[in-house]
Parts: sequence; C-alpha cells; structure tokens
Amino acid sequence: MTAQSDRPTVQPSNVVLLGIDCGGSHTAVVVGDTHGRVLGRAEGPGSAMRPGGAEQSAAVILDVARRAATQAQVSLPATAALVGAAGAGRAPEREALAAAIAAAGIAERVDVRGDIEVALAAAFDNAPGILINAGTGSIAYARTADGRLHRAGGHGWQLGDEGGGYWLGRRALAAAARAHDGLEESSTLLERLLVAHGLQTFDDLIRWTATATPAQVAALAPHVLNAAREGEIVAQRIVADAAVELGQLVRVLTRHFSGKEPIKIATTGGLLRPGSPLLTALRLNLAADSPRARLSESGSPVDSPVGALRLAVQLI
Repeated sequence: MTAQSDRPTVQPSNVVLLGIDCGGSHTAVVVGDTHGRVLGRAEGPGSAMRPGGAEQSAAVILDVARRAATQAQVSLPATAALVGAAGAGRAPEREALAAAIAAAGIAERVDVRGDIEVALAAAFDNAPGILINAGTGSIAYARTADGRLHRAGGHGWQLGDEGGGYWLGRRALAAAARAHDGLEESSTLLERLLVAHGLQTFDDLIRWTATATPAQVAALAPHVLNAAREGEIVAQRIVADAAVELGQLVRVLTRHFSGKEPIKIATTGGLLRPGSPLLTALRLNLAADSPRARLSESGSPVDSPVGALRLAVQLI
C-alpha cells in the first residue's frame, strides 16, 4: 500500500508498530515504523484499565487504532503494540489488557506497561528527571541516574491527590458554599458551577454534589482554570495553592538526586497543558522554591503515545 507523498511509505510486509496511551479520559494511538517515525495518529475517549474491564478498554483502543491505521495507510493487526495504561499497575491487569488487545486484532504482540513508564520515556528517553502529572488526580515520579524510580503523591482523592482535578473542583465547591454563606469573599465561582451543570440555585448544586462522582467533581477543574485566566481572584488563589502542592512533590523527589546539577522537569496531564494558569503558577513556584528544577521553557506536556512508540521499537 502506497502512502501519500509527504508521508514515509509503509508496505504491508513492513513492520508496523503502535504506541498507545490509555488514560482515564483520553486515549491516543500513534502508528510508527522501526525508526520511530510517526505515520498516523488518532485520539478518542478514555480507556483506563479497571477491574474486569479489559474488553471494554480494548474496544475503545480498537476504534482509535483503526482510525490511526487508516491515516497511516496500513492495516491492523500491527506487528507490535506498546501500551501505557492507567490502572494497569499490577501484573494481572496488564496481562488481561494485553490479552484483550491481542484478541481484538489490534496487534500480534502486545506489551502493556504502567502509564508513568511510557510518560517517562516520552519526557526523558533514558535520562533522569522528574515528571509531574496533574489530571483527575496528581502524582510525580522521578527517575534518577541509576535508573531507579521514586514516587510522590498519587494516593487517590480520599487520601491526597492535592493539586489535581478533584482537589481543584472540591476547593471550588467549598469556596462557592462559603461565599454563599458570607463566610468568605464573593466570587463568580458559584455562578460558573451552576451554569456548567445547567442548575439554577445553590440548593440545586447541593443536590448535585450529593450524588456526584469523583470524576464529575474533577470535571469542574477546567472552570476553575478558566476563571483564574479571566482574573477571578478566588480562583487564582485556588490555582496558586494547587501549584504549591505540586511544587512540594517536586521538592520531595529532588532529595533523591545527589550533587547540585539542574534537574529536568516535565509535565503531563490535562491541567498542565500550555497556556494553563496552573502551569504558569507551577513555573513561578519552582523558580522561587526549587532552584535545581528546570522546567522546559516551552512548557509542552510530554507526548505519551510517542514515548510508547519509542519503547515499541525496542521490543523488536
């Protein structure tokens, strides 16, 4: 099959690789060759691994992989797929998801790893550094020069995840409630939260929170970021506090790096995309309190499916 003139040619007999990133709210698949060149890409809804949900995750991945393969002008199954999956921290989950992906005809050989391993490969290749992830939750990982991994945060919405989406949403709800009662300064957060869910009154919001899931509360975070971007003082204060929490994860992990050399910092997760007020606040926090931290000037988040593709190349 001949590719378009501006894209590397891939023949059916050639090795076709997939790099797959399976998150809680987002799935991305890149198609590549043995040189790690990206030939096609597609994105779709979340496919994070949940107990007993391997087939459901594989169905989402199949749809996204088909669209990426069409763009790359190749056919499935691919020769091999490297999958970075949220929720696949234990061997049984990884094995179940790998089997489901192979059974769905996505790839002949499937290797499932934790999403953080793939993200580290995308951010630093094999070099040391610290990766901060702020999405629904928050977590940071460090890989030191000896190849060891160290973790801070990421304990879930009930135990922590400070600075993540649920934490931001919960803080916004609390600020709205306290402003309603006159306990704190007024803000536009209550109105923004009501509009976000098509609600009319504060009592409607109370009823909504009674059944809201952690994911639904975390989905309020973009409204907080938008409010901060537009100059809402209370929202800006919440975002600044979130940056302090994320900065503390970095400071804990810097203890594992000997010497005085700068430490590369990378970001991932929906709350730390370029232009995010949280990314701006984090940059200021690290500059003030973590002199060894070196967050890239572009602030571009890591491209996890490309990291997965790099690891897929190593498979063969």
